[in-house]
Amino acid sequence: MSSAAQKALVISKVFLDSAKRATTLVAIAALAAFGAQAQSSVTIDGVMDAGYQAINYKGNSVTGFQGNGSSTSQINFRGTSDLGGGLKANFRVESDWSTVSNAANTGAKTTPATGVDGTLNNGATFGNGELRVGLAGGFGSVDFGAINQNGLTAILLGQPFGTAIGGGYASAIRVNAAGSAVREDQSVRYNTPSFSGFAGTFLKSNKETKAVDSTAVTQASFSTSLGAYDKQGVQEIGVTYANGPLAANYNTAKFDAISIGTGRESTVNTLAAAYTMGAAKFMFLNQTNKTDTNTVNTAYTSVAATYTMGQTVLMANVGGLKSKAGTSNGKKSDIMGIGADYNLSKTAAVYARYESIDDKAGVIAAAATIDGTDTKRTRTALGLRVAF
Repeated sequence: MSSAAQKALVISKVFLDSAKRATTLVAIAALAAFGAQAQSSVTIDGVMDAGYQAINYKGNSVTGFQGNGSSTSQINFRGTSDLGGGLKANFRVESDWSTVSNAANTGAKTTPATGVDGTLNNGATFGNGELRVGLAGGFGSVDFGAINQNGLTAILLGQPFGTAIGGGYASAIRVNAAGSAVREDQSVRYNTPSFSGFAGTFLKSNKETKAVDSTAVTQASFSTSLGAYDKQGVQEIGVTYANGPLAANYNTAKFDAISIGTGRESTVNTLAAAYTMGAAKFMFLNQTNKTDTNTVNTAYTSVAATYTMGQTVLMANVGGLKSKAGTSNGKKSDIMGIGADYNLSKTAAVYARYESIDDKAGVIAAAATIDGTDTKRTRTALGLRVAF
């Protein structure tokens, strides 16, 4: 073989070896990319809740078909990415909706702007629930977004009806001192790891005002630019315990201020506990809501229980809210709620709910022009709840 042929053969072998190594590296990179992709996941879950409701608004009655008798109808997109070393990146996008009205899901206000139950009919839009993105690891977790407060967790622990019919949410008890909100825009929340069942949580959302308009109560001059609208500040600190049959949650939240520019602050303290004993669970809830000007000063206490018999879950709640300020000083609003779930499967149930509030302290928001002249409000619901 000539020297030129030998050189060509050597060059071709080197080329082939280089090509093989390059192919191997490409394959390894592809496998690594596939492995990284396989460690990321997105899940979809949610609830559909609707049925028949009969409501007496202090002497005037309304009946019909409505949603959310036992739970908030919603869809959630949740994602997690394993970053290695025990570190994960997580997100949640929650959208709440009406299960009985197309118009209510357009995102535009209906007429009248205030519904018969005293809530604003702002409609449902994508991402109108909890929004958060953050990191979790051995240090605990930190999230940014429009994040649910720990006060909501306490309320869910202290009585079995959540924010639906039976627990008196947004009337006798609340998370946000000024209304029915359960989360804060533009907030950060940190959750510590659990130490022998104990854990802590901290949430912060900065107060924002404009020098030319610092008296607005609501986000009337909303803009997507930071600081372009008036917004109350919130700082919340919570301590939780969960170990064995006992769970407890203490939370203190300061809202600065309900009316921007007046210097008024409000503090909501919530203590909740639950103890499980076989098929029974016993719950306790105590909450105080007070402004620094003493224009609002209330104290609420309730006891509740659930009992599970096969596919049936029975629940009851009895409480009272006492006012210590204003024209209602010394007056008390009593609440009673009962309910039952019959579980058709792990994800579907038919339910019954009944709630009665004798509102002598005047804590229930007016229901537009529907309110009568007495002090009692009752709500009854029969419906179907399907989770997915």
